[in-house]
Amino acid sequence: MDKLPASLSRLFLSQRERRLRSGWRLVGQMAMLLFFLVLFGIPTGILLIAFPGNHYGMDGPLLYYPCEMLQAAGWDTLALSYGFQTAMQELGDEALPGLIGECTAALHAALSARSYPRLALLGKSLGAGLVAYLCGAEAALAGARAACLTPALGTPLFDPLLARTSHPALLAIGTADRFYDPQALERLQAARPFELVLVEGADHSMDVPGDLAASLQALRQVVAAVLGFLTP
Repeated sequence: MDKLPASLSRLFLSQRERRLRSGWRLVGQMAMLLFFLVLFGIPTGILLIAFPGNHYGMDGPLLYYPCEMLQAAGWDTLALSYGFQTAMQELGDEALPGLIGECTAALHAALSARSYPRLALLGKSLGAGLVAYLCGAEAALAGARAACLTPALGTPLFDPLLARTSHPALLAIGTADRFYDPQALERLQAARPFELVLVEGADHSMDVPGDLAASLQALRQVVAAVLGFLTP
């Protein structure tokens, strides 16, 4: 398999380009993905698709570090941005069908470009709900591992979506997260098994307000759990 030219390799792998990707429109993003996968034939057998939150982009550490480390380990990584984000609009209920359509199209485009024997999904907040939805809706994701960070527990945007799936799943949430709901979590655990990372005092960004050391430890704990779960 031919290697990337050095100049293109630096462009493809640089932190700056990965951060800029979060601002590209979906069509441009998919065109770039297909360009590199098809033209240069990057050798890998695993694909990670990452789904950001509403106000939490791919440069957020909970998403950035797992993608960075798995890409360095040879994985293909596809970091999505949403149309309403690139258009600088707020997400409303009327935009949800289009959002689901965007994510489904991105998934289909990636899987049509290359055959992957292993698939993994990583979602934060809104992205966690999209991960749960796609696992239940797409037969191509059978067997995929799904990591859901700070999901909207106790809402229709997550609980019933995850409950209908049987994929290996990991949930991570802080006890100070506005979506932390012990009763909803207990009901979900009764509906289906999953791995749980519960971070004491962490909020929806997985920060522990006023405590830098605890915030860094929370980030370390969650990233380590995600990597351990996705690479069994």
